[in-house]
Amino acid sequence: MRRYETLFIVAPDCSEEDFSSIGDKFTGIIGSMNGVLIEYKDQGMKKLAYDIRKYGKGHYVLMEYAGLPELVNELERNMRLDDKILKYITVKLADEVDLEEFKAAAPEPEPEKEKVDSTTGTAAAKETAAAAGEEEQEQAGAESDEGAAEEVQEAVASSGSEKAS
Repeated sequence: MRRYETLFIVAPDCSEEDFSSIGDKFTGIIGSMNGVLIEYKDQGMKKLAYDIRKYGKGHYVLMEYAGLPELVNELERNMRLDDKILKYITVKLADEVDLEEFKAAAPEPEPEKEKVDSTTGTAAAKETAAAAGEEEQEQAGAESDEGAAEEVQEAVASSGSEKAS
């Protein structure tokens, strides 16, 4: 199997329902052709460098997957046939892929956010304490930057006086 990356741009007037069906269709093609989807990343709406089919913006999506060259041919064929896909590009990232590596490196699902007890406000108190700690670190960093600037000014002044003598 080879590792590929495909970036495609979806028309901005595409509804949310159509957008999700496009993603489902492409991930389904990868699965049906014995490919492995490594990453599906919605990069959001961005301004295009030039108008494509009279659209100035487009919804960017990046897919990273492993599969055979026939998989890429089928994905690109489907992208050509879909009027909502403005542009696409596929890049081969690697000739040989170890699928076990991706399964081991797959990020574990994030734990659910801590629920706040409305009577005690436990989570809110922790967040406030964390924010206060960050502010102290930022202030300490600013003070050290000011001290470093003073040292540089002193060094410049002393080197200027050495040249004068």
